[in-house]
Amino acid sequence: MRLVFIHGWALGPEIWDMLAPLLPARHIRVDLGFFGQPDVPALQYGDILVSHSAGLLWGLRQRGDWAGVVAINSFARFRLDASGEGCVPPAALRAMRQALERDAQACADNFRATHGLAPAAGKAQKQRLMDGLDLLRDFDATPLAGGRPTLVLGALDDALAPPAASRRLAEISGGTLALHEAGGHGMPWASPEFCAEQINAFLRAHDF
Repeated sequence: MRLVFIHGWALGPEIWDMLAPLLPARHIRVDLGFFGQPDVPALQYGDILVSHSAGLLWGLRQRGDWAGVVAINSFARFRLDASGEGCVPPAALRAMRQALERDAQACADNFRATHGLAPAAGKAQKQRLMDGLDLLRDFDATPLAGGRPTLVLGALDDALAPPAASRRLAEISGGTLALHEAGGHGMPWASPEFCAEQINAFLRAHDF
């Protein structure tokens, strides 16, 4: 068993520093290169995806043979549609893109600060951040979300990926849902003990 940690937009592999030591399994971390060169180790059949936010979309787009999926602060669709499904209105995504065009470093650092993180150590890579916003705007993981054991972790105070998005993701994936009262959009670093308790129980329940 190997866990593959994939971070979300404008973040990096350091977001797992608080959570990873609380999990017993061997793991690797993907770096999508928002602040430097990407580092994407070879993924293997039987890996378990542990994702934060948009990391779920990236992971499901890469491959469909994950043995299991853990989705933290995540969603099947980010852009809010006319039916009310999703997280963020299209106008907010356009505003994010405009801010990124003006000053990529400030945009990324402001986003990180909003979720309780220090500025990234490296220089913001505008094109990769733009590509990440395109993924958030356009990709719908609904057809890919099921077919494997899935754990969905959300926070009741997450303003970016609200509990309704977690509930919807659990519904379409057939997965288990656990909502925490706090942690915002940063559960891996704000509520690592809760995440570890839920993930370890999930791994045991499915004999991983």
